[in-house]
Amino acid sequence: MKLFEIVPDKFFSILSSKNKEIYSDCLFILFNQYTGNTSFGIDREIVVHVLTDYFEELGEVELFQDEDVTVKSAREEANFIIRKLDECGWIDIETTTSYKQIINLTDYTVMMLETLEKIVKNEQLEYQGYVYTIYSILFGNDNDQYNVILDQVHENTMKLMNGLKTLNANIKKYIGRITEQKTSEEIMKLHFEGYTQDIIDKGYHRLKTSDNVSKFRPKILEKLEIIKRDKAYLERASQQEVDIEKAESLEAAKEKIMGQLNGIIYVFENMDETIGEIDRKNTQYIRASLTRVKYLLNSSKDIEGQINEILKYVVERIESGEIDLKNDRIDEIDSLFRFYPQSFIDNKSLYIATEGKKDFQSQKLDEDQVMRQEERERRINEIKEKKKKSLSRGNIDTYVLEMLGDRAVMKASNLPLENKLDFIKLIYVLVYAKSRLVHYKVNKLEESIEIKGFKFNDFEVWRK
Repeated sequence: MKLFEIVPDKFFSILSSKNKEIYSDCLFILFNQYTGNTSFGIDREIVVHVLTDYFEELGEVELFQDEDVTVKSAREEANFIIRKLDECGWIDIETTTSYKQIINLTDYTVMMLETLEKIVKNEQLEYQGYVYTIYSILFGNDNDQYNVILDQVHENTMKLMNGLKTLNANIKKYIGRITEQKTSEEIMKLHFEGYTQDIIDKGYHRLKTSDNVSKFRPKILEKLEIIKRDKAYLERASQQEVDIEKAESLEAAKEKIMGQLNGIIYVFENMDETIGEIDRKNTQYIRASLTRVKYLLNSSKDIEGQINEILKYVVERIESGEIDLKNDRIDEIDSLFRFYPQSFIDNKSLYIATEGKKDFQSQKLDEDQVMRQEERERRINEIKEKKKKSLSRGNIDTYVLEMLGDRAVMKASNLPLENKLDFIKLIYVLVYAKSRLVHYKVNKLEESIEIKGFKFNDFEVWRK
């Protein structure tokens, strides 16, 4: 059966119209009334009343001029919405023997609005809920409907996998949004108010801690392998499929059940690869956001800083419409760059040059080629000093512990914040806090502060 054999042709038209925001608001109002009502339908007068309140609060007039209808009051707008939803197939109006009209949502409307509400509320998947459900179904002792058990396990496994794919896609979406931010403040806002709340707190962090799927996976896989080898179990499940007419024959039922079992086992055996991809996407996001912040904050006069300034200048010219990137050239910087092809073979080339066998013969170095002890020590000290100044996880961990001293907790606003390097350190403190290898943790506070031109949401730093 095809979609529009079930759903009316005009069903989606209201969500693509000029007044789509109003229609969507009214649908959610109606849905909330429907889900909060224990009866099978809602009295039309109740719906008219709540929609009238909505339009009165909206306070706008002549909302539906483009729809060839004249409505002069909020109540008339409410009745128009009801007629429009009925016309497009979102609701079904029933008239009782006492001539009272009852509004019912169609079955596909309920499913559609449930999905749309999850999107609007940004509800995240509880991964452990699905894994625990699968575990409970498989190890429950009071259910002899084997086909139902396998159907439910398969359904929950697919939901779990789709949830992980959605999390991966959402991280990728935030990676794309980083390049759209124009200032470091916008990136920090995207990280704290967007990525941290929507991805880290609601999904990724729980996936790696409390909702870790590995807790039940070994026993689930063991049980599935036992079922797969149990001929009596498979025969019983196949017969049950035939009895309820879900399969035409025992052979078809067995094929379906074995396909389900193999699919479930494959998902759980390869789940590490999926979670690994999510880890890589999370690392990619962190790297991209930090690189973008460093780029926007870099105002040094070295080569890197000068190139950053040139790139910012080019972007400003493009965004202002002064130049077309594809067709124009900027004379001021054209002479600064020379691009030309260069071909050479190295150890990463696809072509491997053949070399004849050669005997190695040691040769004595000339005295002027030998590095003196003082020079060797100087270079070693330079490397050590450079490593000491790098913003690595170990150095940030040491920095935090030094700042904490004997204290168990301190606020991020109490950390030194004199220059841009201190601000970048503050960002790294927050980024590395999720690592198991550092000796501190953070607790975010709902307090926005500004210190010497640097604005951020304050947080507490706790010693583990």
